[in-house]
Amino acid sequence: MADAVVTPPRIELQEYGAPVVRSAEGLDLHALAEANKRWSRVLGLSGDPIRVEDLGDGIVRLRAEAVTGVVRVGDVDIEIAPKFLSAADDGWQTVLWRILTVVEGGHVDDNLTTAHELASLSMPDLLAEMFLGSYAKGAARGLPRGYQSEQATGTTLRGSLDTSRLGQWVARPWELPYVADLLTDDTPLARLLRWSAECLAATVKAPGRARAVREIAAGLAHVGRQPPHLLDAQRISLGIQHQGLEPARIVGLLLLEGAGVHHASGKHALSGFLWNSDVIYENYIYWLCQRAASRRGERVDKRAIKFGEVIAGKGSKLETTPDVVFYDGQGTPVAITDSKYKRLGTRPKAPDTYQVLTAGHVLGCRRISLTYPVAQDRAPTVWRVSSALGGSDIELTALPLNLMSLARPEGPQVLIDTIIHWLDEDVSTGLDQ
Repeated sequence: MADAVVTPPRIELQEYGAPVVRSAEGLDLHALAEANKRWSRVLGLSGDPIRVEDLGDGIVRLRAEAVTGVVRVGDVDIEIAPKFLSAADDGWQTVLWRILTVVEGGHVDDNLTTAHELASLSMPDLLAEMFLGSYAKGAARGLPRGYQSEQATGTTLRGSLDTSRLGQWVARPWELPYVADLLTDDTPLARLLRWSAECLAATVKAPGRARAVREIAAGLAHVGRQPPHLLDAQRISLGIQHQGLEPARIVGLLLLEGAGVHHASGKHALSGFLWNSDVIYENYIYWLCQRAASRRGERVDKRAIKFGEVIAGKGSKLETTPDVVFYDGQGTPVAITDSKYKRLGTRPKAPDTYQVLTAGHVLGCRRISLTYPVAQDRAPTVWRVSSALGGSDIELTALPLNLMSLARPEGPQVLIDTIIHWLDEDVSTGLDQ
């Protein structure tokens, strides 16, 4: 049998990879179905991220599609490596982490985590590292306080008269019902941080890290234990003096988004952290291109481009949206790239080629590319595309980016240099200068 039976407590899957067969005993299939339903809705997927096939005799087959991350089902962690990284290489989580520190908010300082120095960390441990570093930096002078409205009665009016309780005042005229705003430590941020610390303490693998987050939770024991609603947590705004807590707030948001049914039941077990692989790859490529353009004194943009005039019949202009357009200092488009979360064969797929060629023709860019994720170094392939209508030739490059280089501290710079080299090098002697 080609598929291997994996024993708990961890199941390792490869996105779009070979399915894994295991015993259904010890795996809460109902909880997995609930997690599938929720993540499909949150990520906008057309199907379940973890496909489950019942083979009979208490055996199931699992396969991951379109997602990367980790899901907890009961006592079992299902870890999903993105298709461009090897699940057999423990370093894939560190690589994914470095990508997420960019695409999850973009402002997270990679120095807050020691991920680049470690061979492998679980996703909760990586989040705990980020949380601990942020809390130590942002809470050095205490957490921000806020005002909370309180209904009370007394012989002295404090705040404003509570007109909703005038009947009570008529019955007991010597007691004034009022509403007052009190300065308190029990803010939505403080409750989010306490709840996050308790969640991480229950899921991290390193004892020292678990102890550190438990100490934070104990220090916040005076605030409410129930976290704020996700929408309220998203609206939390930090002042200048507490900006260091922003990464910890992001961790809290990730925990709330992944809490699912466990949050509702009050348990501190995470149902997971899943990301849409295609989206995080596209966002990361945009970030790399921003850095490459900045080095060259250029800028990048992503916007819909309308083209074509309707000369007969009813209709509107045509439209295309390339992932990244490079503009020089005068605002002239000079290059275009589209990120393709696909495996690169001997040539790109026809629809992908048509899309980027159209953008190049409309914007007048003769240098275009398609970027592909790969797990080992590979040289670019370049085609010269001539026009039979008398237009200029176009240089199309299939540009492989070895994302496994992110396992090294200099990895991001290596990828940025690869993009700069593509922008600088003219391998097509047929191109006009």
